[in-house]
Amino acid sequence: MSEITLRNSSHSTLDVATPSFVFSSSRYTAVTECAAVLTPSLRQLLSWLVTVLSVRAWILVMAAKDISSSQGIFINDMTSLRHLPPIVHNASMVIQLGGEMGNQLSMISVGLALRRQARYLGIHAQIVLRHQDHSKWMRAREATQTCFIKTKSMDFEAANTEEFSQISKAQTDWLGKNNTFLSIDNESTNEDMDQSLKYWKEVLDRQDRPSVVLKNASMVSVPHLFVNRYIKNEQLDLHFDDIRDFFRFDHERCCKLRASAEEIVLHMRLFLTEMPRRGRLLGFEELSPMKVANELFHNTNRGENITILSRFSDHNVKPYKDALDAVGFQTRVLSGQEGVEDFCYLMSATKEIVGTEQSSFFKFAAVLGNATKARLYFVESPDTKEKLLSRFRGSGFDYQWKHPLLKRKIVIEKYKSEVQDILDAIAIN
Repeated sequence: MSEITLRNSSHSTLDVATPSFVFSSSRYTAVTECAAVLTPSLRQLLSWLVTVLSVRAWILVMAAKDISSSQGIFINDMTSLRHLPPIVHNASMVIQLGGEMGNQLSMISVGLALRRQARYLGIHAQIVLRHQDHSKWMRAREATQTCFIKTKSMDFEAANTEEFSQISKAQTDWLGKNNTFLSIDNESTNEDMDQSLKYWKEVLDRQDRPSVVLKNASMVSVPHLFVNRYIKNEQLDLHFDDIRDFFRFDHERCCKLRASAEEIVLHMRLFLTEMPRRGRLLGFEELSPMKVANELFHNTNRGENITILSRFSDHNVKPYKDALDAVGFQTRVLSGQEGVEDFCYLMSATKEIVGTEQSSFFKFAAVLGNATKARLYFVESPDTKEKLLSRFRGSGFDYQWKHPLLKRKIVIEKYKSEVQDILDAIAIN
């Protein structure tokens, strides 16, 4: 085996062991001497084989060198690079969960992505879950474990223990202010996540790790990585195959009805119905009924069948149905289903689904489902401008998907609220 040292312009050196694929001159001489006694057809075959192996070796070496680009492990975590370093450390990655099922899928997905990235550093990361304090985590856990087969064995309370509190304190006492490098949140950039993973490896290599005496056993290691983050487009794109494989949906248990091939499905999250004041502060805003009918579906043929899904009552959704009917669509509201049944309905739609990009529930139904086209929109308004800039940091409003399936079906669109239209008109005048 030969050692290839991979350097990064802004990060520490990373040594990755790779096989020696290139023929030495002595080996080549021996091969040609053997070839001299072969028939012309066999000599031709052997020559072709040597050429193929040499080209393959060059491709693999070039792939390995890709890791050394200035963008770090996060950007270059390509599944085609299969020659990984040996596992040197087994360590824990604590995933802080929050919100309901869609949010849990998003947060666990970050763990799956970081686990693969850590593997390139020789770290085998065990995902350990920690639920939020709000009691709705139990309903979210039930939905997640009922419908996503590989989550059934996951312990959603593994890090909600006194032992974890002791381990966390011991790690902070040991590393001091540097412990913040082992924490990843929604403000962390790609470069921050790279640096956290590399610092994690650095402290795992240290010999002065503290020994924590616990009354009960804990699944959490010292040092561990703490992650409290929703997945962003770039990370979802790069690790989509792993994420899709992990979140295999149990259709038999969690589906009630399925969409027809002719219908478009519109998901109305209605954040401001649930939290009118806090929702605006957080930048959650959806289009008004008139904007949905006249702008969101402006390019859709009149007469198309549109089914509206929402967690809220028909009374809350009726203005959207009326607005769509008024411009010539055949609209219905599908109600009376559980949340997971709505999720299944969205996944089953094969034509087109439409919903807000800010809903993790809708977003994961879009990326995991069967729709030929999934339109994820967000609203620019005085309440959302700064929040949207923060939300899309690192992937951009106009992110260009790279995975072939996502590139083919996911479309992100931006619209303006009525208030923003007025402000823009005033600014022009």
